[in-house]
Amino acid sequence: MTRKIILASVFTGAFFAFGQNEIDVYRLSNTFVQGSARFDAMGGSFGALGAESGCIGINPAGFGRSSVSSFSFGLIGTSVKTTSHFRGNGEPVSMGTSSMDAFKMRVPNLAGTVVSDVSSGNSGLIYTQISFGMNRVANFDNSFNYSGQQFESLLDVFANGATGIDPSLLYDYQPYTASLAYQAYAIDPDANNNYFARLNSGDMIHNRTVLNRGGINEFYVGLSANYLDKIYFGASFSYNTVNFSESVIHKETLTDTSGVSLRSFVYQYDYNTKGGGMNVKLGAIFLPVDFLRLGVAIHTPTFYQLTDESTANMQALHSDGMYNVDPSFIPIDKYKYRIWTPAKFVGSLGLVFGDNGCLNVDLEYLNYGWGRVKTTNDEAYAAADFSNENKVIKAQMVDALNIRVGGEWAINNMFFIRGGYGYYPKGDTLARSYGKNYSQTISGGLGFRINRVYIDLSVRYLMSSSVYKAFYESRTDLDIVNTTFNIGMQYKFDYK
Repeated sequence: MTRKIILASVFTGAFFAFGQNEIDVYRLSNTFVQGSARFDAMGGSFGALGAESGCIGINPAGFGRSSVSSFSFGLIGTSVKTTSHFRGNGEPVSMGTSSMDAFKMRVPNLAGTVVSDVSSGNSGLIYTQISFGMNRVANFDNSFNYSGQQFESLLDVFANGATGIDPSLLYDYQPYTASLAYQAYAIDPDANNNYFARLNSGDMIHNRTVLNRGGINEFYVGLSANYLDKIYFGASFSYNTVNFSESVIHKETLTDTSGVSLRSFVYQYDYNTKGGGMNVKLGAIFLPVDFLRLGVAIHTPTFYQLTDESTANMQALHSDGMYNVDPSFIPIDKYKYRIWTPAKFVGSLGLVFGDNGCLNVDLEYLNYGWGRVKTTNDEAYAAADFSNENKVIKAQMVDALNIRVGGEWAINNMFFIRGGYGYYPKGDTLARSYGKNYSQTISGGLGFRINRVYIDLSVRYLMSSSVYKAFYESRTDLDIVNTTFNIGMQYKFDYK
């Protein structure tokens, strides 16, 4: 029995977007810098304060505030909990709620700053600094599972997308979708090549697991200087390494098998992106009076060179046994391309209350619509026209003003209490239309000073929500809480 269903070709966060599009641009542009435990405790708000390794992600002039050399490193444990609520057609059909937890340990930052006293030159410069290190700027770990019951099936989408295509040409036009379903005998054409799913009028039990892994690490070298303890300026060169993988395992089981041979099917899609990109940051900090600091910084776009690898497969259980796809029809693709993320502009205000504490506010502006997908410059791969993808980016992506606020209070100059908050509006109009239109961070921590050794502890919560659509008629609401525990140590020393 055929199922007359019209399914729109609109997918949000789905695996049908096989890379090289607005989803990739947004993923690489929407970053949350992780630094030292002190940096995290203050919400990553350091644009006008400086003298902290994490400031490289905001304003490299902050290194100009350093008057002694230092070395720092940290260790973090990250727990990501994603709670999913499955619905169909926007209404509760058979709603399933589930959650997945993941915990990982990693090094979020490693930094060194070498300070030189150049005051004897009578040029107005007091100190210069060379800084180097690594910071984590994005974490893609976010896995979830959902299950529930609804009428619409993924096979309906595959059948609808194959309309008018001769079966012998399915692999050429639909290698990741309809071709696999046809090979597994889960969809069939009629005489006019209108395809139908081998289902009856009963509901389908959906179960999908999505495994997202990876992140972005920034490796940098920075130069900075202190002019008369009034103006601090700096520049940095960074190389970002990217590693992102996604595995989707989608299973559907028929609730009613009368009149059809199909019992269930499993579809799996695997996607991996690796590469790297360069950017430059320029910044300055001005002290009009001792307690007030003003910072400004510009981040160039990050120019990424990326390589995508993808594959998919399918199995279908019928009344007479399991049907597998012939290996010659399993798609395996590899492609190189480039992405330019949008530039960023940062303005900061810092207040310093003597030796008692400080407060900082960062305003970070970027327009996600400035991102672009570019064809590869590797002659081993065919050139591609991404004009349509870039039109979607320009139309769908919008600007955002990120806000970070952080503060620190010192007790006896040996014990420190810190707190911070971050507000990050979504830069995708589709993402804004589902759930909260922003992400936010709440953080806090403690610091201890023993002579030249600083030991810091922090916890930072990143809370966000989104909607995942396996296809247009299948919606899952996601609530994500990313908890980061950070312990760090900094040692300050004289360098001659």
